[in-house]
Amino acid sequence: MSNPLEERVVDLEIQLAHQTKTVEDLSDMVSRQWDMIDRLTRKMKFLQEAVVELEDNVGPPANQKPPHY
Repeated sequence: MSNPLEERVVDLEIQLAHQTKTVEDLSDMVSRQWDMIDRLTRKMKFLQEAVVELEDNVGPPANQKPPHY
């Protein structure tokens, strides 16, 4: 029969290995999400600038009466 203390140490080592793998997986996931956030932030900034430029270049609607009518 094996030593109970040895069994507990083995169980703890197994749990530690699983937790280490989980932490590494989560770290990879966070890194990928951060990269995606950076890309989306750059796209959002580009689109905001494009909308502002379009708004600046567009005149009043053609079917709108001037304010003095």
